[in-house]
Amino acid sequence: MSLTQQPEEHILSDFEVELDPAGRDLRFVNFIVDRLLFYLFSRGFNIFWGRFMTLVMYDEDYYVRYTLSLVVGLLLYGLFMGATEALFKGKTLGKVFTGTRVVNPDGTPVSIKMAFLRGFSRMVPFEPFSAFGGDWPRPWHDSWTNTYVVKERTSTLPQ
Repeated sequence: MSLTQQPEEHILSDFEVELDPAGRDLRFVNFIVDRLLFYLFSRGFNIFWGRFMTLVMYDEDYYVRYTLSLVVGLLLYGLFMGATEALFKGKTLGKVFTGTRVVNPDGTPVSIKMAFLRGFSRMVPFEPFSAFGGDWPRPWHDSWTNTYVVKERTSTLPQ
């Protein structure tokens, strides 16, 4: 018996995965639905945050409080988007609505780490505008994490 083993070949290693990318229209709907959901979520958080800021930083300069609130809002958005994609295996409510999902280049689901990296990369100012360039929308949060938003395929097998 040998201690070295030959690496197993994956049964699908000879096949290329063909991804069906989601277009600008679906990506835009994803963006709007996810932003509305985040807005509703953040309204509840803002009640807590406003009281916290009043108690802790009442005497601080307005601009310090405002800047801190912006930073916390960006972090909250990154956490929210990362958590939803991590919990729902590459989907957000917008992606559920449009039938799309985030995948790796080989078509496998994204990991929890990758979902949070995508979420936090959305915190970059003007990042949403990066979807307007090129023939196929590949925003920065997709490019930086090497992920794709694709249409989910439904089974065409007879039942």
